[in-house]
Amino acid sequence: METPEPPLGLLGTTATTGPTGLPEGLATPVQGGSLARRTSQKRQSLTGLKFLNELLDDHDHYHDSDPTNVTSPLSPKAEQEAVPLSFQDDLAFEQVGDRISEFQEDEFVKQALAKGMDLREYAHHIESELDIVGQDHEDDYVHQSQAFVDLHGQIKSCDEILETMENLLSIFQTDLGNISTEIQTLQTKSVKMSVQLKNRMAVESQLNELLEGILVTPQLIRKIYDGEVDDTWLAALGDLNSKMYHAKARQGRHIRALKEVGPELERLRIKTVEKIREFLLAKIKSFRIPNTNVQIMQHSVLLKYKELNQFVMERHSEVAAEIRQTYANTLRWYFSNQFENYATGLEKLQSVVGDKHEMLCTDENARKGLFGTTKALHQKTNVFAVGSRLDTLKNQDAGLILIHVANEKNSKYPYEALFRSFNLALIDNASSEYLFLVEYFSKRSQPDINGIQAVFSQIFEPTLKLGLANVKEYADASFDAIGILLCLRINHQLAKELERRRIPMLDKYGDAIHMALWPRFQIVVDMHIESVRKAKTKIKPKNVHPHWIARRYGEFASSLLMLNDEQTDVMPRLALLRLETSSLFEIMSKTFPDTKSRLIFLINTFDLVLTLLADVRTSGAEVETDHWKQALHQSIALFVEEELKPYFGELISFIRMVEIAGGVSKVQLDHFERASYGFSNTWRQSLLSINTSVIQHFSSFKNGTLVLHQVLGQLIVYYTRFHSLLDEKLQELGGASAGQAGGGGNGQNTAMATSTRGWSHQPVGIQTVMVEVKKFRSNFLP
Repeated sequence: METPEPPLGLLGTTATTGPTGLPEGLATPVQGGSLARRTSQKRQSLTGLKFLNELLDDHDHYHDSDPTNVTSPLSPKAEQEAVPLSFQDDLAFEQVGDRISEFQEDEFVKQALAKGMDLREYAHHIESELDIVGQDHEDDYVHQSQAFVDLHGQIKSCDEILETMENLLSIFQTDLGNISTEIQTLQTKSVKMSVQLKNRMAVESQLNELLEGILVTPQLIRKIYDGEVDDTWLAALGDLNSKMYHAKARQGRHIRALKEVGPELERLRIKTVEKIREFLLAKIKSFRIPNTNVQIMQHSVLLKYKELNQFVMERHSEVAAEIRQTYANTLRWYFSNQFENYATGLEKLQSVVGDKHEMLCTDENARKGLFGTTKALHQKTNVFAVGSRLDTLKNQDAGLILIHVANEKNSKYPYEALFRSFNLALIDNASSEYLFLVEYFSKRSQPDINGIQAVFSQIFEPTLKLGLANVKEYADASFDAIGILLCLRINHQLAKELERRRIPMLDKYGDAIHMALWPRFQIVVDMHIESVRKAKTKIKPKNVHPHWIARRYGEFASSLLMLNDEQTDVMPRLALLRLETSSLFEIMSKTFPDTKSRLIFLINTFDLVLTLLADVRTSGAEVETDHWKQALHQSIALFVEEELKPYFGELISFIRMVEIAGGVSKVQLDHFERASYGFSNTWRQSLLSINTSVIQHFSSFKNGTLVLHQVLGQLIVYYTRFHSLLDEKLQELGGASAGQAGGGGNGQNTAMATSTRGWSHQPVGIQTVMVEVKKFRSNFLP
């Protein structure tokens, strides 16, 4: 059996078919996808293929009629020149190119052309497949006909249900429209009623406020007239005061009820003021009862019923002024009497203080005798040394002096302690009273500072005068500069405390105390200075030990410096006193017949002053200490020369002679030999004599050690200088070198050089002298 030839493609090539009879590569679009999609695609392809078949048939017919024309029917030239008449009737010539381009874009046509298939055969194949698919669709539809009938019934049932729901929703929408209209109507009515309610509530509130403000109940009247002043009466007073405020606030309005209740309120005001006056005056007068604690009464009674005085100040100024004046007079008497008794008790506790004869340079022993003092020294307050009296200033937490306790212990106090106790009690009571006045006599709006100051001044005027009079009395009779200065410092502390408490009422009192004490302090210090000046021609020291004036001055100066902390007011007069005292010491030293005794006296005196000033670390102490240190060092330097002169005078004179001569070249070697011989014979004994002299004249271990070290050190300096000059002379004569002469500790080189020059002895080595000197330095005993 012959195999049929494959159909030729559009270009005459052989088309390769697949198992289904379709060209390879075109079976996949037909097999894949849904049935409807494949059917639609095939129909579109079939339409295109039919069009192309018609073109091809026309092409074949055209070639049959004109064999010489070989132009392709698909070329543009063929489209323009060889188009059959029948084809032109069905499709306009100018649309042919567009249709060809359109169907060439079809997927199946592209694949068929790509495989070289015959489009006519492919179109018939597609058409047969479409018939099969259409038959399948018809069979499937017949098979599913009953399901379509059931679906139609269900859809109809749903339409009926939806119609019913539509009717219900329509009715519901109508009802909602009616309800919305009713709600709007109710809202309008509600707003109107709300406005009416607010108006009525506002009117009711004003009416209630008016009624409550002017309504005077019988219970209130009975309580005001017949009740005792207590907490309930105070509450009734507040109610009455509130009604009077309301009535006064509406006084200008034409309210008939106010005109009727006005007289009743006025009668109640008068009765209330009367009862308050009686109550407060009775309480204030009770302050005059002995042993009454005013502070307790103020807080437990007056401040508790503070509203009584507030009512009187607001409603009856005359009665308020009477109450305030009665209070001022009562407290004036109370504080004046209390502080007068306290001052009298403190005066009996005052210890004995110095008088005008206890000046810096007044001799205590000279005053004793027939007309001298009979008081023992241990019973008197030291007017030069502050000592434990400084505790009165430093211990700010110390309490007041209790008179009965001090009497039981038989205690005595310097005046500054009594001054502090009195004034501390005064500022404590004044502070408490000032705060009470501000709180009690101030109106609700603002405190009446001027009125309160007037009441305070009236209350404390006699007390302040008493305190100031006591200070002036003490200042006029006192010669205790330390005590006066302590009072000044205590007054400054109390002023700072008042500033911290913000109590300005006692500022003038503090200033007055300062003006009473400070001039007296200056006068007393000037009296000490004058006593120093007078002593320059009267007082002579008995021995070289420190004079008692030096002790007094050291104590007095250190006391002033301790009280000078944070202040500089005492420095000018202290500087003048220092200058006069230093001059006095110089004059006193000149009464000694020899220079050495004079220097010993000055050294002991200056050392004592520095010892007393050693513990002072306040402002100005360095100036004072530096002055006496400089004087001490100068005196020690002069004493060293005087102390060495009797024992080593020849050696010192020789050294100075060599230096004055201009060098060792002008001095003979035998002069060195004599000086060395004299030193070698006496130097050990001289050291013993110097040590004994220092022990005898300087009782202070520290001062004696310092002086001895200075003397021995200066001796080493002189002897070292002598050896240097000797070495220079030997070197000049060709002997030992300078380095050899003084370098050896035993002086062997110098001894060898001097022995060759015919010296009969060996010079003492410097190291030997230093070893011996160290023994005295470490073994000094006072």
